[in-house]
Amino acid sequence: MTGQRDIATLLVQDDLASGPVVPPIHQSSLFTFDDVAQMAATFAGENDRPVYSRGNNPTVRVFEQKMAMLEGGEAARGFASGMAAISASILAFAQSGDRIVCVRHVYPDTYRFMRRLLPRLGIETSFVDGRDLDAMRKALDGAALLYLESPTSVVFETHDIAEQARLAREAGAVSIIDNSWATPVFQRPLALGVDIVVHSASKYVSGHSDTVAGVAIGARERIDRINTLTYPFLGGKLAPFEAWLLLRGMR
Repeated sequence: MTGQRDIATLLVQDDLASGPVVPPIHQSSLFTFDDVAQMAATFAGENDRPVYSRGNNPTVRVFEQKMAMLEGGEAARGFASGMAAISASILAFAQSGDRIVCVRHVYPDTYRFMRRLLPRLGIETSFVDGRDLDAMRKALDGAALLYLESPTSVVFETHDIAEQARLAREAGAVSIIDNSWATPVFQRPLALGVDIVVHSASKYVSGHSDTVAGVAIGARERIDRINTLTYPFLGGKLAPFEAWLLLRGMR
């Protein structure tokens, strides 16, 4: 577990090669290339230069890198809201015919997403008491995904995240947790075995009630799946100004 001093350092420092104390806002939809060869190499995936801000933006990338470091993940993807991060993450790992297991007392719009939209896509959700590990073990039989929150919304129940993640692995299910309430200052679910961490960055990550944003963090392979299957098509991109506000909020 990263020490408090290490987390404080990560929060106030932005690792930018160009040297500004405050990251610049790259308020641009498109980016240019030095020559045709560089453009061709970028389009061929040989480098990670930004092309279009709906894909990658330098300001957003600084935020994503910081969140990945704070949560102990390999990669992160910023979103326009917490629900954008949640829906893109779930839909990247669940498809028609699948079943999700979800703990009770999740964020209300997450619950509505699972009850109203997912059934239209052929995805079923079973809700269980997150404190009842035996019930969770039984519910996970044949499930594709386990969705967690701890502390949970409104009632702030706390759960045994490490044990929940272990049950998901045993069942062959991907685990996703909403860590908005605890933040990586108080818990780092990836270190406890969870596959993907999502945040409503509008809350404590921002800290100023002036930004709506979200983020998903995990192993590079997991985030690449989100980047490939859902992020480009659902439209919930994080804008550079909001990313800058989030970086300021964390400092």
